[in-house]
Amino acid sequence: MNGANHHTNNTENDFANSWASAKLGDIFDLEYGKALRKSDRSGSGQYPVFGSSGMIGYHNEYLVEGAALIVGRKGSVGEIFISEQNFWAIDTTYFVRVPGEINVRFAYYLFIFLNLAKLDKSTAIPGLNRNDVYELNIQISPRNEQDRIVAKIEELFSELDKGVEYLRTAQAQLKVYRQSVMKYAFEGKLTEEWREAHADPLETANQLLERIQQERENRYQQQLNEWEEAVKAWEENGKEGKKPSKPKEPEIVPPLTERDTVNLLELPESWTWISLAHIKEFSMYGPRFSSKDYVDEGVAILRTTDVSDSGKVDWKNSPKLLISDDEYEKYKLLEGDLLITRTGSIGTISVFNDDRKAIAGAFLIHYRLVTHINSWFIFYFLKSQRAQNHFYENSTGSGRPNLNVPNIELLAIPLPSSEEQNKIVQMLEEKNSVLDSFEATIGETLKKVNVLRQSILKKAFSGHLIAQDPNDEPASILLEWIRAERLAELKPTRKISNSRKKPRKKEVVDLISVLESADSWLSAQDAFRECGVSDGAETDMIEKLFVELRDLEKEDRIEVERRGDEEWLRIRSTGRS
Repeated sequence: MNGANHHTNNTENDFANSWASAKLGDIFDLEYGKALRKSDRSGSGQYPVFGSSGMIGYHNEYLVEGAALIVGRKGSVGEIFISEQNFWAIDTTYFVRVPGEINVRFAYYLFIFLNLAKLDKSTAIPGLNRNDVYELNIQISPRNEQDRIVAKIEELFSELDKGVEYLRTAQAQLKVYRQSVMKYAFEGKLTEEWREAHADPLETANQLLERIQQERENRYQQQLNEWEEAVKAWEENGKEGKKPSKPKEPEIVPPLTERDTVNLLELPESWTWISLAHIKEFSMYGPRFSSKDYVDEGVAILRTTDVSDSGKVDWKNSPKLLISDDEYEKYKLLEGDLLITRTGSIGTISVFNDDRKAIAGAFLIHYRLVTHINSWFIFYFLKSQRAQNHFYENSTGSGRPNLNVPNIELLAIPLPSSEEQNKIVQMLEEKNSVLDSFEATIGETLKKVNVLRQSILKKAFSGHLIAQDPNDEPASILLEWIRAERLAELKPTRKISNSRKKPRKKEVVDLISVLESADSWLSAQDAFRECGVSDGAETDMIEKLFVELRDLEKEDRIEVERRGDEEWLRIRSTGRS
């Protein structure tokens, strides 16, 4: 019979004799889900609603009755879910009613093993064509073996789940520990012993700020002198061209008051509270450019997507621009400059640490810090939970949050001496290196768990996960049952007859009688036809013949031989062996 391939040998790459092969479409139908907008869902109903990424809510009506599978059709292509109760599948999914002869969870694991995502051929929105799924070759085990396979898979997966839970817990604990180390560092506790050992030569943070302010004034005086010389030369040249611009006097930022720091923790005596305004040379928003301005060679323009949580710049996809020398001088990034994302994914921090020509894009805030301030010290603090909370709480806009410089500079930052800044950065990097190694190990182990799951499924669906039982009814008979049921469901519509005669019900001849009369090999299809069964026959007629076929085979009264895609039947003679 078409669709079932009863194996006769069992090599390393073959299946047990009791397994059978078929096209997936010969067994399963992928039916379209039905649209159900979020606004139309009851939300409090008893029936789960599934989309392509899993359960997305509840409704008071169901589309599919009983246990079935859900397959991602659009979006999360090929994702497989199972519902043990009535449910609604929306129009981004297929749902699969599993034939009664197949264990539903066996089908569930089979569909996961098939990795349907590989069939996605779309270029824009990911999509799955069910006709491609129907052409997949699958292997089916006997019904009793399906139950044993499912039990073994779930036993092994349960052990893996326990391991994954342990690893996820370890990941979460590492994140908590990382934040604890940061908090410890910016309270001055991480370097407490070092600070006591180096107390005499260290300047205080206030002395550092005084030195920074003095250097600013000295730099301004130097710029002023250079400007006066430039003006003098311009006048001597007949005031030709534009008059040189006078340098801007450095802003004097008042120190933070007790009111600004009243709710903050107490710092070591040599530390002080500051804001970014106290330690910046300047801050600016990046310029806006259109993607039409991008070229193959030029100055790199960094976007929010080019800035990573690691603090480094990702150059892989950063576009390039042709800009004038004056524009580049105005916006150029230097080593140690700080970049803060200000829209969308706000508060991602990076330190420019590359020897490349680049400028910051429109959605980045560019800070250049004064000398004696370690940019990586500020970077680590801005990544701390307190700083990230400040960014979130002080962002504006409901749909797409935004940060601005005034709100960023409301954040109080603990500042030690230059030497202690460097020491804190060194100690954080040492600890982070160890934590990064642990996290990488956990990540690799989690990947191996996923590989191991696939390995278990591969063994399961190649007949090598558990031992076969020779007493199990072959899967070929199971597939014949499924095929018969599908044929019965596809009965052709009868034409209306003008005759008033009532059609005579077709009688079914016993299979044993047909085979005894033939006394030679008959294909199963021909034998059924001789019995009076053909496509469009009543389901009970088909079932009766299959029950007889199964009983005759069990009683060893007939011989069954596989020829290509068909089974052939013959009455077993007492003289034959």
